[in-house]
Amino acid sequence: MARGISEIDVWNACDALLLEGARPTIERVRQKIGSGSPNTVSQFLDTWFRHLGGRIKDPGAFSAPPEVADPILQAAKHFWEVALAETRRDFDQRLSESMAAAVANVEAEKERAAVAEAAAFEASAKTARLQTDLAERESLREREALARSAAEARLGDALLQVEHLQAQVTRAEEAANEARMNAKRTADQALERAASAERRAALEIDSERVARAKADKRADALERKLEAAQDAARGEHVKHTEEAVGLKAQVDRQTDAVRNAEEREAVLTNRVEQLVATAETLRVSLAAAERDAHAVNQQAVLAERVISAIQSRASSRASGASKARPAKRPA
Repeated sequence: MARGISEIDVWNACDALLLEGARPTIERVRQKIGSGSPNTVSQFLDTWFRHLGGRIKDPGAFSAPPEVADPILQAAKHFWEVALAETRRDFDQRLSESMAAAVANVEAEKERAAVAEAAAFEASAKTARLQTDLAERESLREREALARSAAEARLGDALLQVEHLQAQVTRAEEAANEARMNAKRTADQALERAASAERRAALEIDSERVARAKADKRADALERKLEAAQDAARGEHVKHTEEAVGLKAQVDRQTDAVRNAEEREAVLTNRVEQLVATAETLRVSLAAAERDAHAVNQQAVLAERVISAIQSRASSRASGASKARPAKRPA
């Protein structure tokens, strides 16, 4: 393993080489010392050259001992002068090379500084562009977040509206079903009342027929004796016939009213089915169905009143007819 060298070792080797008339170099110093790395020797050699000028100004820095003979002293001086001249030439050359290298380094540093400045300017511009792009993206992200929030809010409102409409449709369907059932019950009741009225009218007609037959029989029996009573009976018969025709006409009108009620019930049923099929027009159709149901109820009430009036008239006429029949005379 190579031992470490010091600055004194390098300086002594350089002085020895200089006294020998040789120019100190890195390899010569390493050969003189016998060890040392080129980098370490180069640093100490540069230091030796930087201090060489001050040492040259001191004549005793390189003077030989007093016991040295004059010829040797003269030779040493000669070698010293030669080494000094060589050292000066080498120093000037190294100085020129150092200056050139320094100038080249300065130019290279200028070029690197220009390149670095251009790179810094480009990096600054790129940073500005990136910041602008980042700001735009952040703004776009915020707008997208606001748009997404607004869309979610609109979706929630739409879902609420759909639920509200579904509830309205359900309520409308229930109301329509109830109205249809009410209308059907009303129509059934009207039909039942009409049938009952028709039956009562038929019974009254049969009663009138029986009464007329009895009157005819009594008229035949008393024909020879009661000519005046026969004429009265015939007149009464005509009157009863006209009343029966009128009653039949009323029954026919009641039947037509019942048929119209059935037709209105069919129309109402069709409307209810249309209301169930189209939920959008349900509210308007429902109002129409309710109006129609109300009209049917009014008509049913009117029919009931007509039937009551017919019954009242029939009862009054039957009572009047029984009162107008002639009393049976004793034979």
